[in-house]
Amino acid sequence: PDEVIEYTTDPELIYEKYKDFADIVINGGFGKNEASTVVDCTTSEFTILRQGLGVLEF
Repeated sequence: PDEVIEYTTDPELIYEKYKDFADIVINGGFGKNEASTVVDCTTSEFTILRQGLGVLEF
């Protein structure tokens, strides 16, 4: 089975941890302990890197 990893869902703590690595951090409030959607926006055609709870409509 997958390894269970403890992590925070507090948006302020996430921001503090990743602010130097990401150009934008969107505060959507406290999350569930489920994977989020990760999108690569570095090219003109966005690419979903990981489909999670977020639903994207283009």
